[in-house]
Amino acid sequence: MEQDLEQRLTIFEREGLAAPAIVAFVRQILGWLEQEAQCPGDEEHMGPLASHLLLALERVRRGEDLGSAWSPLVHEEASALAVLPHLQDWAGQIRAQALQQLGLRLPAEEEDFLLLHLGALVLRGQEL
Repeated sequence: MEQDLEQRLTIFEREGLAAPAIVAFVRQILGWLEQEAQCPGDEEHMGPLASHLLLALERVRRGEDLGSAWSPLVHEEASALAVLPHLQDWAGQIRAQALQQLGLRLPAEEEDFLLLHLGALVLRGQEL
């Protein structure tokens, strides 16, 4: 993982935007994705995914909902991207690991956003 992405994680933890256990979990997931997706672990490729996953897990930990950010259009976009190779498997692994390691279950709305970010990661990786 490159320094700029590591700095993002540090800021989230230092500023209390995400619990230390969530930051450690996301760090682990980003390292795993860097290997699985064979893409750079940098701000450009993984920054948006990192931020979303940190905030999504923190929302679940605090018992907050996503609110008005989700719409049926988000679900449609996520469904369209689900045909990309490995996307469903990666999302499933992340959900399972979040439940196993943190005891946090991502709601369907957060899963849609996770698929969007993973899809963007795959598409950026194809540009390399």
